[in-house]
Amino acid sequence: MRRFRFPPKVSFTKSSQFLFFFTCTKLKSGRIAIVMKFSTSSFRSFSLACLVAGAGFAQAQTTVTTNPVGFITKTIAGATNATTPTNTTLSFPLYNAPDFVSSVVSIDSNTQFTLNGASWVAGQFAVASAPRLVRVKSSVTASNIGRFFLVSANTTNQLTVTLADGVTDIHSALTVGDTCEVVAANTLGSIFGTLANPPTLQAGSSPLSADNVLIFNGITWVTYYWTGSVGTPQNIWKQTGNIDRSGVVIYPDESVFAIRRAVGSSAVITNIGTVSSSAEQSYIAGAGSTFLSNRFATDITLGGLGLQNLSGWLAGSSPTTADKVLIWNGITWATYYYTGTIGSPQNIWKQTGNLDRSSTVIPAGTGVFILHAGAPLNLPQALPYTL
Repeated sequence: MRRFRFPPKVSFTKSSQFLFFFTCTKLKSGRIAIVMKFSTSSFRSFSLACLVAGAGFAQAQTTVTTNPVGFITKTIAGATNATTPTNTTLSFPLYNAPDFVSSVVSIDSNTQFTLNGASWVAGQFAVASAPRLVRVKSSVTASNIGRFFLVSANTTNQLTVTLADGVTDIHSALTVGDTCEVVAANTLGSIFGTLANPPTLQAGSSPLSADNVLIFNGITWVTYYWTGSVGTPQNIWKQTGNIDRSGVVIYPDESVFAIRRAVGSSAVITNIGTVSSSAEQSYIAGAGSTFLSNRFATDITLGGLGLQNLSGWLAGSSPTTADKVLIWNGITWATYYYTGTIGSPQNIWKQTGNLDRSSTVIPAGTGVFILHAGAPLNLPQALPYTL
């Protein structure tokens, strides 16, 4: 196995958004040129190239480019005092590299399907501490693309999944020939840390002394905290009881709320992985609330989110009669609603006054809280960038 070393005089600037991808070109000389390209929101792209000696290659030039990979960091500010914690919305748009990618050859039951060419170890994707998602990457049925399901069991070639919210039968969300990828799910432990990679969040013996991570379950906030060396049991993510919750899944369309109690000390959370390479799809609960993530590794706008384009999204003349989007501004929730043809001015996202708030930014790595009065909705979103 060859080991590659990049030039030693390369330095990197800290950034809240830092993505890169590799382009590998096989040269006529028999060497491989590896170009690592970087892109951030705060400085221009640049490239770093190196030549790797190779042998036995054909005298032709072949280029293969990976999907962009890298990381996004979000800073959770420290509390101003012991009784005033800070509150931050977080989402995690980057995917882990896929374990397996292939097409569906058969749908075997309402929760089971078989992938072409699979030869897995039975049960390898059903480990509670390392949960897997299966995601529909491409399909002739546009409404399938971007759907994802939690793997609950597997044979050597068949997956059994837990149906996602709004899906009662896998036949309605999957078609023979669809391309699926199996990926490691983001979890409390993989995102915020474990004993092997200790969290930057403050540990505590109770949720009142520790930093908290809140996940909305559709009805209420579920609170988790890291016990560290001061809680019981030690070094686990705890909710209730003494069970380690490190494997709790943070779904791709799900945002979380972080409460920071450590005074004057910020915490940095890093999401590492690949950017989405196909359209995404998110579930919006009916007659209820959804804490929706920004699905992409880039800022989007309120208008660009596309809720107003959904059949079933309720426009109105005031926030009391319309569906609402709440955006956390660091202190409180700012409420927005779409006026449609009912409100005044018509067809704008409104907060206060008559200004169109469609350009309000939803930063990468954050989310919005949605209050929707009608039937459940699926929100499809095309890629906001070109790979």
